[in-house]
Amino acid sequence: MDLRETLPPKGSFYKLVVELHQTQQKASLLYEDSGVTRASGMITKVYSKDNRRFLQLDTGLEIPIDQIYALNGLFSSDYSEC
Repeated sequence: MDLRETLPPKGSFYKLVVELHQTQQKASLLYEDSGVTRASGMITKVYSKDNRRFLQLDTGLEIPIDQIYALNGLFSSDYSEC
């Protein structure tokens, strides 16, 4: 049986994003951008804009944290693609 680690319902990736940023660990993620999109890199910035939280990767890509489906093997509870 396949098992995957998931956030609790209505959970957020914010704490993990901050931890990865502070410890300078690589982030590998799936997020919503007109379909499921992959990205990876070092998180260089965590910030709020227009009442939303974002992360910025070393590639310059900015991603709303509430659009993340999976981060370093941890999935949102409502993501069912895999």
